[in-house]
Amino acid sequence: MIKSLKVAVIMAFLFLALVGGFVYSIWSWVVDSSQPTMVAKNTNINIAQGANTKQIAKILKEKKIIKSSLLFRIYIRILAVDQSLKPGLYTFSGNENLKEVVQLLLNGNQTTIAVTIPEGTTINKVAEILQDASICKATDFIESVSNPALLGKIFSDWQLIPQPEGLIFPDTYYFAKDSTSDKVAERMLKLMKHQIDRIFPATLPNGLSQYEGCILASIVEKEAVLDKDRPVIASVFYNRLNKKMKLESCATVLYALGIHKQRLLLDDLKVDSPYNTYLKYGLPPTPISNFGIASMNAVANPANTDYLFFVVNGHDGGHNFSKTVTEHNKNKKEYFDLRDRR
Repeated sequence: MIKSLKVAVIMAFLFLALVGGFVYSIWSWVVDSSQPTMVAKNTNINIAQGANTKQIAKILKEKKIIKSSLLFRIYIRILAVDQSLKPGLYTFSGNENLKEVVQLLLNGNQTTIAVTIPEGTTINKVAEILQDASICKATDFIESVSNPALLGKIFSDWQLIPQPEGLIFPDTYYFAKDSTSDKVAERMLKLMKHQIDRIFPATLPNGLSQYEGCILASIVEKEAVLDKDRPVIASVFYNRLNKKMKLESCATVLYALGIHKQRLLLDDLKVDSPYNTYLKYGLPPTPISNFGIASMNAVANPANTDYLFFVVNGHDGGHNFSKTVTEHNKNKKEYFDLRDRR
């Protein structure tokens, strides 16, 4: 009986030792080995501000920087560093083991520069922002982002090679100092195309193409202040297009003038430009600025209205909407009276 018990204890010990050794070997392989499965060397990844450990692990696994997203999360949890990983742009050589990957994410990329591109920004202004942040020269960026080969590659499913105006998605980007303008332009354009494909169907209301939707979204972006107004403003423009009416957007006139003015004069509305929608029918030839998610959603899902006009209400940046010229003139008078009293 005692002999049998001793044998059982020894067998159990050997089994646990075997299992423990196996687990340790697997864990050591994951943590300590280099990463020969990467598709390419010197892979860049961007960890966005506010990304959680699950999102970070997913990015690292997709880029084949780590072998297992689950074990990565377990590992940083055991080390109690799961809340300490830093956002930024990282470059991995392909030879880092898990310890080294985590160490890089803990140290942060000190050469990374965060740059924010706001909604309603033109290409020229984006170029200035990048140059001011020492990421790349403005002239180099304009040249890169206007390259037909790059635009044709990213927007290959469109029936045209678009102009770059408006196609830089507003977001916070992380770039190394003195990045190549080609890489900067490509990343920004790719992010916009990703958002377009995510939000816009192949054909938008009124039969607009995705690029035409971008043009309309840029106008909505510049006209609207409150998010709740965006779907209604989009509906106004759709209704005017459907009725073969001119869009009569002040934002497009300002773009045609190339300057910012608090008030447009009657002479301004006569500027000879394909962007002057007080003179030209239909959409302008390109977007007039970039645009955010709210404006894209408004164009993809406009409100169901009969409105044909809108004017600023003069209170909170919102708008008053109307169906007839008479109603519109009344709303304009109320706004002008309120403005003149200030």
